[in-house]
Amino acid sequence: MLAAPGAGPIVARRLWDRFGSLDAVLNAPDNELASSGLKRAGLRALRSGKGLQYGPTEEIHKAEDLCIRMVPYTSPDYPEALRVQEGSPPVLFIKGDLLPRDAVAMAIVGTRRASLYGRMHAERMAFELAQAGFTIVSGLARGIDSVAHEAALKGNGRTLAVLGNGLASVYPRENRALAERVQADGALISECLPGTAPTPANFPPRNRIIAGLSLGVLVIEAAKRSGALITARFAGEMGKEVFALPGDVGRPQTRGTHQLIRDGAKLVESLQDVLEELGPLARAVDMDDHASPLPDPRALVLNHHERAIYDLLDGTPKDIDQITRQSGLSPANTASTLMVLELKHLAVQTPGQRYVRAGAFVRNVTADD
Repeated sequence: MLAAPGAGPIVARRLWDRFGSLDAVLNAPDNELASSGLKRAGLRALRSGKGLQYGPTEEIHKAEDLCIRMVPYTSPDYPEALRVQEGSPPVLFIKGDLLPRDAVAMAIVGTRRASLYGRMHAERMAFELAQAGFTIVSGLARGIDSVAHEAALKGNGRTLAVLGNGLASVYPRENRALAERVQADGALISECLPGTAPTPANFPPRNRIIAGLSLGVLVIEAAKRSGALITARFAGEMGKEVFALPGDVGRPQTRGTHQLIRDGAKLVESLQDVLEELGPLARAVDMDDHASPLPDPRALVLNHHERAIYDLLDGTPKDIDQITRQSGLSPANTASTLMVLELKHLAVQTPGQRYVRAGAFVRNVTADD
């Protein structure tokens, strides 16, 4: 269910473009709504507020009371990765903050009935991806989703939870404490009005948002008919990368993931498998001739000065004077930027106060060379 009840994304955007706000849509005459493409069933849903905890107009005021931000697709705060997707929601409701670094995001989804194996590998992958600089996106559901959010937070990373209900409540209820932690280090996101109940019809659109916010989707344990596979299908339709972690062939929870692999999803065993597939989206770190390139996604979210110096670094140690000349920055800016890159674990100082890119094969260069 979208922010304009009873309207699909195309009609909902048309309504927003014509009337300018959700409040104006709710108060527009029936004939004007109909002329914008809202059919009779949608009009009834809009007027009745079916499935809502409050009346449609009261929902807007409730959002303000609960510190829920309404972010239309025309706002600069609307995620660009989602905005460019056909059929994206005209309005998002958000609790928490979206940051530019959230553009480097990976979705991790899977069964609510996760095995110990699935939970262990979901935790490992989410933790390592978060430490590598990815924002972890999932649906706050029981099982794999909850493990992914928890592990991202444990890895001191960011995480976004996309809900299939309004943000006035949390579903499932036992995840209320987790939702508060996600909000503190990421955001809760929904296209539903705040009082919307978690009905089955809301979850496929929720899954589409999860896919749209991410560079790729990693599926860990999913039956042949599951929401995780719907998310993977949306990702494939959007041209995003689809990953699947193999499991026990005797368990129903793995039949969907194995089918994804047969259909061309990238088989994942480690963080390296994800980074290699996303190589075109990240700069490769210089390695020796016997190692494969290791993309570092953290480099995607550097500012202008940080990027300029990061691009100059490789496996050959360079001193500050050389970096200053090549970057065109002032000595003070060069020194402070190198310090920031060190703190971000993207640069390493070698003996003689020379610098190399973190993770690069350091060439044997003496101070006299």
